[in-house]
Amino acid sequence: MAKIEIKIEGEDIEDIIKEFDKILESNREAVRKILRMLAEEAIEVIEERKIIDRGADIYIKLNRAINWRYKQQK
Repeated sequence: MAKIEIKIEGEDIEDIIKEFDKILESNREAVRKILRMLAEEAIEVIEERKIIDRGADIYIKLNRAINWRYKQQK
């Protein structure tokens, strides 16, 4: 397991941003890999939610149609 230690030294936010930029630039491939994994997971979650919502809509419509038909037969 990797250990990540972050220390923020200095009072100027510009210095912190410059250092963070250096870290990102020197680890570009790792950053891309992490972002790609996060993006894929986000897309899966969104698609999963769409499928669940669509399934719920279909269930409600089907249930209403069955109830309507049942009332018509009475």
